[in-house]
Amino acid sequence: MKIKPIIISILFVIPLLLPLSALAENDPRDSIAAPDGTSIFLFYYRQYSGEELYAGGDKINSNIDYSLNMAIFRYAHFVGLGDWTWSYDVVQPVGDLDFEGNSSSGLGDTTIATHINTPFFFQSDDLSYMMSAGFYLSAPTGDYHSDKVVNIGCNRWTYKLEYTPVILQTKAITLEFTGDVTFYTDNDDYGASSADLETDPLFSLQTHLTYNVTDAFWIGASHYYYSGAENEIDGISQNDEADNQALRFTASFNVASNVILMLQYNTEIERDNGVKQNWFGTRIAYVW
Repeated sequence: MKIKPIIISILFVIPLLLPLSALAENDPRDSIAAPDGTSIFLFYYRQYSGEELYAGGDKINSNIDYSLNMAIFRYAHFVGLGDWTWSYDVVQPVGDLDFEGNSSSGLGDTTIATHINTPFFFQSDDLSYMMSAGFYLSAPTGDYHSDKVVNIGCNRWTYKLEYTPVILQTKAITLEFTGDVTFYTDNDDYGASSADLETDPLFSLQTHLTYNVTDAFWIGASHYYYSGAENEIDGISQNDEADNQALRFTASFNVASNVILMLQYNTEIERDNGVKQNWFGTRIAYVW
C-alpha cells in the first residue's frame, strides 16, 4: 500500500528527523567523565527498520517499507578544571534513508557538544555520587532538498540543554537519570512549496542501569521517554506531538586496553505519530 507524499511528510518525516538533529543522545555511562587529557574517537553504526505507521496513537498501516543505515563519527576530549571536568565533542552522522521508495543519502547535520562534570559529592569504597550538565548545538550542514519527500539534513539549527542530576556508582552498578530539552529554529524551506515549519520544544527523560560482569565487560538497560515537538506548517498545527518510549539494551567489552566495543538493540515500545522503529547498533571507541 502506497501512502500519499503529504501524509508521509506530516506523519513520518518530521518525527523521524527529530533524533537526527540531536544525535548525541546519551548512551549508558556517557555522563561519566574520562580523566584529564583523555581523547576518544568513536564510530557508531546503526541499522533502523520499521513496518508500523501511527497517527494520533492509532496504527494506520502495518506494512510500511522503511530502513535507515547510519554511521556516526564522533571525537571527544576531556580537560580537568581542578576537581571538575570539562569536555567537548564533535559529531558527524552519515545516513542512507529509504521510505516507501523515497530515498535520501549523504551527510547529516553536524553537532558540537560540551559537558561539565562536578567533582564527587560523596565517595567511599562502596558508593560515589556526582552530576553532569551539557549543551548541544546542531548546525544545518546536512544534505537537504526541499523538493524531496525525505531528507537526512533538517535545514535548521537545533539547541539542546541536558542535565544529569544523578550519577550513582557502586562497585558493580551504575545508575544515571538524565533530563533534556531541545529547541528548534524554523525551517523556512519545508517541502515543495517552501513552507515555514515550526517545532515546539522536545522534552526527554532517560534512565540507565548498568552492571559490571567483569572489569572489562558490563551490560545495561535504558529507558527513553520523549514528549512535545508538535509541528506547525505555515501556522497550521499538525497535531503530531510526540509521546514516545523506547528501551535500549547494551553490552560493552574492552577488547584491548584502549579499545571498547559496544553492542546495542533499541526498540520503541510506544509511539504516537510516525513509524515505530527498532535498530541494532555497534559502537567502537578508541581511547588515548
